Formats: sequence, C-alpha cells, structure tokens
Amino acid sequence: MTRPFGLGDVSLLWTLRRRGLALDMQRAVLWRVSPLQTALAELLPTRHLSLTRTYICQGEGSSEQGFLQVLTCPERREWQVIHLAPWTASSDLESAEGWVGPLAELCGLAGAWGAWRIRAGVAAGGPEEEAFRQAGFIPYTREEVYRLHMPQPAPGTEDLLRPILPRDAWALSQLVNRVVPSHVQHAEGLNLTNSAAPLLARLGVSHEQGYVWSSGSDLAAYVGLSRGREGAWARVLLNPDAKKHAGDLIRSLIARVWPAAELYCAVREYQAGLRGPLLAMGFELSAVQVWLVKHTARPAECRPFRHLVALDKRTEPVTTPLHPVHSASGRPWATREHCVYEYRRSDGFAISSD
Repeated sequence: MTRPFGLGDVSLLWTLRRRGLALDMQRAVLWRVSPLQTALAELLPTRHLSLTRTYICQGEGSSEQGFLQVLTCPERREWQVIHLAPWTASSDLESAEGWVGPLAELCGLAGAWGAWRIRAGVAAGGPEEEAFRQAGFIPYTREEVYRLHMPQPAPGTEDLLRPILPRDAWALSQLVNRVVPSHVQHAEGLNLTNSAAPLLARLGVSHEQGYVWSSGSDLAAYVGLSRGREGAWARVLLNPDAKKHAGDLIRSLIARVWPAAELYCAVREYQAGLRGPLLAMGFELSAVQVWLVKHTARPAECRPFRHLVALDKRTEPVTTPLHPVHSASGRPWATREHCVYEYRRSDGFAISSD
C-alpha cells in the first residue's frame, strides 16, 4: 500500500535518512537537500508552493516500510522520482525487487493527479534500473555527466551567451526539433503543441537560467544553468552546424559560471560531439545515467465527436474537424478534434480526463 506522507511518519523518515537512494543527481550534487526536510515542507501552510510529494510504502509485514519522493512539473504534467528509501546497497537485488510494487502504484497516483508520465534518472546498469524496468518503465536515453573542479576562465574568452528572451521561444523550439530525437521529445513532453503552458516552460527553461548563442535568426546553442551551494550544472543543446565551435561555447560557459567550485555538464548520447571538447578542457567523466519513463495516459478516440460528424447529413464539405477552433469553455485544447487522455489504473480500467 502506498499513501501520502503525514506528521506521524516523521520518525520513519528520520530512521531511514541514511539508507536512501537519491535518483536526481542534479539536486544531489547542487543542493544536498534532506528528504525529511523536503517532506516536512509539504505539511506547512505554504505546501501549495511545494513541488515535491512524499509517499509512504507499506509492505506485507508491519516492519516493511519505506518511502519515495517525486518532483512534480505541472506545466509539463509529469512527475520525476527523486528518492527511494530504504536502499541498503547498490548491489542489493532483493531491495530492487521490493520497489516494483510501490513504483507501479505510484503510476496510478500520478494519473489521479493529472500527470501524463513519470520519469527517473538512475545509475546505468545498477539494480535500481532493473527495478524501474520491472515496474514498466522504458529507457529512452543515456546521459554522461562530466565534472570540472574549480573552473577557471581563459584570458580573452569571448562571451557568446546572452540570457534567453520570450521572443527566442520559436527559435528554441526549432533547435530542439533539430537536436533532440522525437522519442526523447515524446518521453519528456517537449512536443505538446496543444499545451496551455508557455513554450519556454514546456521546454524546461522555467526551472533554470537559460542562455542562448544566436546565429542570425537561428540559435547556434542553448545552455541551461542551475546553480547551487556546491557548484553549477549545465545542459547544452548544440546545433550540428556549430559543432566545430563547441570549444568556444564551453569556454564561454566556464567564464559564465566562474567562480563556481564545481561545474557539471550533462551530455546525452545524441550530443556526443561535446565529449571531446569537454575532455580536452579538463572535464572528467563523473557518472552515467539512464533516463526511463512510464506514461500514465494514452491517446484515445473521442467517440462523441466522431458521431457528430458521422450523423451530419449535409451535402456541403464538413471543414470544422480539419480546422480545430478554441471552444467557448475556456480550454483551448477542448476542440472538436482534440485527443482524450485516459489514465491507466492497475485494475485495467481507464478513467477519461473529461
């Protein structure tokens, strides 16, 4: 059984505080936030501002208890698993198997809260990856994390980066479409053109400091920076046409984050052209992650709208289904041709979002 965290569960989280597995490497290396501190924030009057949720997992025996935490992203309608406890050792296969049930239940909870997917980044090849696979999660990309200790800007480095502006949204979407494979866009909700959230928010820019390298009307690169007490974390999207200038981009990035103690750069498998320049400038490979996703919703045919068209006996062409218009209900996605999403439950039934 999986249930929300309550005040009576504080002692459990305190007991398991050193036996957990942090899955969000970015949060772990930048902020080192305590899971108990995160959970307590969910009980405060300002809990509506908290983006995390903590769930207590109860096994068959009274002593079989644990907890998991997720980070919510309302604008992309997704959850990300960021902590599991207990996790006794990285090679503990029994611990991995014990999390299959709670992870499956978590997907039902996410669907009930309106999330369309759950993601997680785990160490490549570890038992935690196997646990997520058994729970129905599918790997969609690998990510190498490079670390540079005490980055120092080179003299005379040209500042190629400027803060991103709302007018860059279209150019950034074109860069994403060119660099990020379609299956990754689908797994991370980057291609939801019918979402009511602003484009920059859907692309993840709202959670980081975004910088762009302009090349005429296009973007040569996008850099997302997150800063914490322990250093800075960067994710880079480099236009293939600017691949030969990757070194200049990295030097500009180092100058931008100085005097950070550590600089981490996440490089996914479709950005392999960044590996060489990073290693040449002193970066070291720190970790390899596998990103997995499980969708809690699926597109379904909207039968009522289909019937309306089928029963229409007019001889003139019916053009409305080919040109969706905003409904009067105030929901821009509720058109005659929209997709209905059904939340999957463990009992096999589906609950429509409408």
